[in-house]
Amino acid sequence: MKVFRTLGGLFLLAPFLASATGTVEVPKGVWEGTLDTKAIVACFNAEYPSGSYFYKQYRKAIALGRSEKDSFWHEGGETGLWALGPGKGTTLTGTWKNVKGTPVTLPIQLNLSDATGGDKACASDGYAGLLEAPPKIETGKKEEFAAGRSFRRLRFAGQETIELSGPEPTLAAINRELRRDFDTSKDTIKEYFDKRREFLGRVGVPAEDENTADPSYWTSQWLSIRNYTWTAGTGRAGISWFYRTWDLQTGKQVDLWTWFASRQPSPNAPGPGPIATSGGSMTPKLRRFLFRHAGIDPSKAEENCEFNYRQDAYYDLTLEAKGMRFAQPDFGNGCAIEIEVPYADLGPVLTPAGKAAVRRIVESPN
Repeated sequence: MKVFRTLGGLFLLAPFLASATGTVEVPKGVWEGTLDTKAIVACFNAEYPSGSYFYKQYRKAIALGRSEKDSFWHEGGETGLWALGPGKGTTLTGTWKNVKGTPVTLPIQLNLSDATGGDKACASDGYAGLLEAPPKIETGKKEEFAAGRSFRRLRFAGQETIELSGPEPTLAAINRELRRDFDTSKDTIKEYFDKRREFLGRVGVPAEDENTADPSYWTSQWLSIRNYTWTAGTGRAGISWFYRTWDLQTGKQVDLWTWFASRQPSPNAPGPGPIATSGGSMTPKLRRFLFRHAGIDPSKAEENCEFNYRQDAYYDLTLEAKGMRFAQPDFGNGCAIEIEVPYADLGPVLTPAGKAAVRRIVESPN
């Protein structure tokens, strides 16, 4: 009974959508009835054969897709198969059977409840409207980052942030700041439901952007959080991320690039976050230092990788256990540059403020 809320969920439908044929008889519309003895609501799109259903008790959409291999409607994740007979007026009957384990067959009895959605029935008020409710903040389970430090994921209308728990007294203020990440405006909530309906009408299931937030570095002195987004229905071009870092002594955000004078603006950022403080291009002095440290000679760059060696190339700057890392986005072509410098070796390129900050990292026991 999984909700297909992310792009990854749509990939589970790909085998059905890619092979479905336009000649399939589709009982388009919204149907209500029972699967065995449990009340359900189902929808079927005819523009491209797809659909889903949910138990009224749970209201979580389960995908239904067709395959040219057989005449069944396959549940997303191959949890069950629907065999439906031809519709008789406003009545539809069939059977559900499981795919794994001991064979079980259950009756399906449905009646047409809404035909106003046309070929995109799953996006209609009669179906999508039943899945929609005023969004509330959902709190996830406690996850341990390290001994004595944990966090919980908070979600609201497809957005995600985290709530931190640890010994640092400034975390309370940071948690309040993180809660303000949520955009609770009417326009944002409408956009959230509109996107879900768009995908319901296209592929039969509601999809959301994949948004995650995770602590990437956390000691008694500093905290970094990585926010990641993959826009539903897009390829790699829809992926973006940003890092934020806080000084846990003051509870204030810091820009790590100021430890090296400043960053240079880069036109090649993968997608800036609302308050991104992690990415940019290196100053000429910093670039020369890092390339010498890593033994990189830009003049010997392979032709297909020359873009990565340009002065305006984009890098994320992050705190790591043993040093600071400058890393380019990895596009899978083997060209990405990643350089990590031990904290003790950074002195020649650090500002006075940067030297003081790095000293705190090195001297802090945890």
